[in-house]
Parts: sequence; structure tokens; C-alpha cells
Amino acid sequence: MPVLHAYRSKEGHYALAGVKGKRVTYRLSVEGVQRLNESGIADDANFPWALLLELMRSGDAYTGSSGRSDEDLSGWTQPGFVFDIPHHEPTLTDPVPYCFCGSLEGLHLVELIKDKAASILCEGCRMKRLSETNASVPLYLINTTVALDRVLERNQLAADHSIEAFRDLLNFKLAAKWEARAKARKDAKRPVAQIPLFVDPEKERSQHQLF
Repeated sequence: MPVLHAYRSKEGHYALAGVKGKRVTYRLSVEGVQRLNESGIADDANFPWALLLELMRSGDAYTGSSGRSDEDLSGWTQPGFVFDIPHHEPTLTDPVPYCFCGSLEGLHLVELIKDKAASILCEGCRMKRLSETNASVPLYLINTTVALDRVLERNQLAADHSIEAFRDLLNFKLAAKWEARAKARKDAKRPVAQIPLFVDPEKERSQHQLF
């Protein structure tokens, strides 16, 4: 599970998690931190991956780029206090987007010229493949399936596996909403126990005699 952590050298918060065996920080917007606080999540507290995925979907949580001083892990590097990466890893059903190399730093949706396809690449892979790519959009700016489809259709791009996985993330909130509605409908149909307005005097007397 991710953990909410405050910067010690500047204002703000980030989520610290483990993904594919690596320690990953997700930069959080002010609104994202507020949403976590309103859900009862305090500093240094673990919270469900579902909440982080929802913040990622809305653009309120995203990975930064390497080389930037946006990490302050002093709270996790004190003697005797170790960040257990496997304990904070997502499950196989959690749609976490990442580059094919496994990195989550500075993710962009990019156009691969030769394949006429869209893929998700990290900052490092984009730099290595500059001659192979054209359009490049920060992933956190695409926070709905409508926006994703618009980018693909406008540039006539096919979606690769990483893009389809990202689509699963964008559908994450919608699926959660439908599950909540289904549960509400199910609860509404469940019979409610009726409390009798009158009590049978003989029955009540016999119950008192047992004690």
C-alpha cells in the first residue's frame, strides 16, 4: 500500500510506493492531498492503492522526472527504519501505468512514427528514441478515456499494450461507481427487519420467568 509522506525541505506531500521492485514517489497536487485528508489519511499513513489510482486518473498524482529534487526520503532512511518495497507493491489487478522498461519517471504518451502507434515512455526512453517519436503528451494531462481516444483518433494511432493498460486506469473510477450503484441497489432490495409495535404480554412474561 502507498504511504502519504510530507516533504521535509519544502511545502507539499507525495505518495511513496513500491512498483516492480523499485521505490517510487508520486507527486501530489494540493487538491490530491486534501482528498486524502478528507478520507481520513494523515501523514505517514498507509492508504489503499484504489485511492492513489483515483488520484492518478484525475491528474492529482503523477511521477516526476529523474534528476529533480522532488524526493525527500529522510523519514524513510533513518537507522532501523526501512521502506519495505514488496509490502507497498500493487496487486496484479491494480492498473498502474509504466514504461516498457519498468520506469515510472516522467511518463508521456508518445507517437511512434514507424509503427504509427501510441505508447507510454518514460523520460529516459524518450531521450533514447527521439528520432523514432513525434508527438509527446504528459500522461497526467490525459485523464479521461474521451481525451485518450481523441489523441489517438486525431493522430490516427493504434494503441499498444501500455496504452490499453492506461485505458484500464481511466476506466477505474467508472467501474468503481457502477459497483457502488449495484451495491446500493442490492441493499435497497434487502428486506429490513420489522420491529413490532406491540409485544405479546404472555410471551414477555414467560421470557422474564427464565431469568
